Amino acid sequence: MSDVEALDWLDRLLSADEVARDAAMQSLATSNPELHARLARMLSGALSPDTRLLAAPVLASFARVLDTTRSLAPGDVLAGYRLKRELGRGGMSVVWLAERADGVVKRQVALKMPLFSILGTDAERFARERDALAALTHPHIARLYDAGVTEAGQPFIALEYVNGEDLVDYCDARRLDLRARIELFLQVLSAVEHAHKHLVVHRDLKPSNILVDAEGQVKLLDFGIAKLLGEADSAAALTQRAGAAMTPLYAAPEQLLAESVSTLTDVFSLGVVLHELLTGALPYSAAGSRTTVAEILGALSRGELPRASQSAIDAEAAAFRAHTSIARLRAELTGDLDTVIGKSLRATPDARYASVAHFADDLRRLLQHQPVAARRPSLWYVTRLAMRRHRFAVSVAAVGAILVMSASGVAWLQHRESQAHAERTAAVRDFMFDLVNDAEASEDHEGEVTGKQMLDGAVARARRDFGAQPQLQGELLSELGRMYMRLDAAESAVPVLEESIRVLERRAATDDPALNKSRVFLASALLQTSDDVPRIRGLAIAARDGCTGDGVDCRKARAYSSSVLSQLASFAGDDAAALREMRSSARDTELAFGLRNEETALAYMGLAIIARNGGQLNEAESAMRKALAAADGLRLRAADRIAMERTMAVIDLDLGHYAAARDRLMPLVAKTESAGERARQLRILANVHAELGDGEAALRSAEQAIAAIPPESSVDEASYARQARARGLSLLGQPDAALQEIDAASRMLIDAGRSPDSFEVLRAKRFHAEFLLRAGRYADALPILRELRDEQAHKESSPIESGLVLDLLGEAELKAGDTEAARAAHEAARSAFARQLSNEHPYLIRNTTLRSSVSYTRERS
Repeated sequence: MSDVEALDWLDRLLSADEVARDAAMQSLATSNPELHARLARMLSGALSPDTRLLAAPVLASFARVLDTTRSLAPGDVLAGYRLKRELGRGGMSVVWLAERADGVVKRQVALKMPLFSILGTDAERFARERDALAALTHPHIARLYDAGVTEAGQPFIALEYVNGEDLVDYCDARRLDLRARIELFLQVLSAVEHAHKHLVVHRDLKPSNILVDAEGQVKLLDFGIAKLLGEADSAAALTQRAGAAMTPLYAAPEQLLAESVSTLTDVFSLGVVLHELLTGALPYSAAGSRTTVAEILGALSRGELPRASQSAIDAEAAAFRAHTSIARLRAELTGDLDTVIGKSLRATPDARYASVAHFADDLRRLLQHQPVAARRPSLWYVTRLAMRRHRFAVSVAAVGAILVMSASGVAWLQHRESQAHAERTAAVRDFMFDLVNDAEASEDHEGEVTGKQMLDGAVARARRDFGAQPQLQGELLSELGRMYMRLDAAESAVPVLEESIRVLERRAATDDPALNKSRVFLASALLQTSDDVPRIRGLAIAARDGCTGDGVDCRKARAYSSSVLSQLASFAGDDAAALREMRSSARDTELAFGLRNEETALAYMGLAIIARNGGQLNEAESAMRKALAAADGLRLRAADRIAMERTMAVIDLDLGHYAAARDRLMPLVAKTESAGERARQLRILANVHAELGDGEAALRSAEQAIAAIPPESSVDEASYARQARARGLSLLGQPDAALQEIDAASRMLIDAGRSPDSFEVLRAKRFHAEFLLRAGRYADALPILRELRDEQAHKESSPIESGLVLDLLGEAELKAGDTEAARAAHEAARSAFARQLSNEHPYLIRNTTLRSSVSYTRERS
């Protein structure tokens, strides 16, 4: 029995009425049992008017719960989430925009409620969807925040809410050309490849499940019918029962034929999406909203689908794709694009791309005008692409000479490239061998060679041995300069990195990744050794703007650059810019290194610190969770692991978990050998003791921190430790000493270049006012607090810092006799705190006490 025969029968059965279809099936049961069994399987789903197939079990459960989901209304609370508005309803689920009802996390979510009961295998299927989503962590896949079943039996999933546009609509609205569309589509492929690595097949890929946000970032949605590869038999059977849930216009032939699916099923659906994205039409003849499954199967049964360049393109579609005519769009599609799309749309899975990664590789080759793997390379094809990549060189050469010498020229270039690669590999291998060999003590050197001495020798060797290979010499010097920084030898790194840039600038293009990494490495070194902010900023911006490609090294350069720019913005008191740059740095780091990587862990820790300093505690906690997840199971440097523990203690402190922060820090202090790191830990511990009201312990830890600070440490560290010491003195009833100490700490920051409007300086000013209040000098504190309040009103400041200032202002206003101003200040403080803190946080509990005190005073008066 052939596929063509089965498809022909399916077409006739779907066109017939129910009576005729039943009669035909009864006849086939006797005359051709094998064909009957296959057609019964293919007809197991019912075709609805909107062309979506729904399996019978799903339809039955849909009817059972449809009335329940229709009764939901804005304001209802479901599983701890308050519903705001319905976002959409489909054949499998309804989705509402919602937020946490308890107000602890001010995050909007897409609350998805499947339209089936939780009885039997439906509950297993729902749990499978939840588990599939939980396994996926990728910047282009909507995150899973929560999942469960309510007491009433309603399953739910809380997903990241993506405020974006359908992939095709987004591109059409901006009239993006084909190159820009393919670059966006590569983000989709990256997300699907990640899912496949986690043994998850999406099975319903279509433009409405692919959104693009305002920043041009793709988010892949709805793994509701994902199939987990390698399931147990029971789970596999469950998948098969729900297997008809799909969108036929984007489904692979094996889905429509009710056969087994695999990652290659997603390759086909992605091909359909790419076809529509680039042409404005689906690949089937007469494709449209009324196309039936029989017509789709018929088109597939007739062999390969028409080429994309020959699809039903109209003038509007051409205009949306930045072309003035249909003919121009067809011309751009003709050739490699036809080939790549065609290979993804083969009816037989084995004939498609072997994986999504192979699909993506060919698209990248196409964008770079390199030969694609889907096409057998002819001499003319390779030569034509080489000419396109090097148009200027081609324009100054005689066309006839190129045609005559192309074969020998290409072969010679390939030989030279291969030889150069081999020479480069051998040179680096020998260099690394010598680097390790130098680490062994020689006869004229007693004792072990230090890391810095080894780097000194490596730099000398790079200068001596690689003069004839300037590109390689520049790259080696760049990496050696970065190694100096890893050894906290930034002073030694600066001249090496400056030399690296000089060498690379003589040969490399402005967008060369190695050159731009050298620039940002130098910016990082100068950040530790120089106060030349314009030069540091210029280097970081040049590196970020110069490296525009999507390659791994360019993403690294941009990630490092954004990190430097974030630090500069933080120093200048621009918390919003600092956070924006650090978000970009963390995103590029994850894309360059992957999620489970030391660099990614450190980048997200950096984001947590910047978010925390800006008062964005929810984001800080979330970033720190990502950092810990990225570092889980990795062998980190001891210093990095300690830094992560210390940062987690800081976040515990901010969240009001003072005992947890203390218990995390005390053993850390005991085992930390680095004096600088130990000083930081002691300073944080002093602040924890201050929040607990233990002035004696706060002062003791702060003084230990000051004593441990190495002479070469930054002024910032000394200033922060003195602020902690001032808090201890104030708690112990020594206001004059506390005020002198906090003022000295503030002057240190300003003398070191911090803006008077920076977070750190304003915080020191707030401590000054707090110490005045504690000493009973309310009249002196009041104008300072009013000034702080007004300054914060004119900038995007930390809501936590704003709340602390406002509560202090309320206390001062009450002492001055203005109960109305005191009440207003405490109410404003509560609003600020509530944006980031839970009701159980000590700051909010204290705020409640202060507001009660104002109410009591007003009632008595």
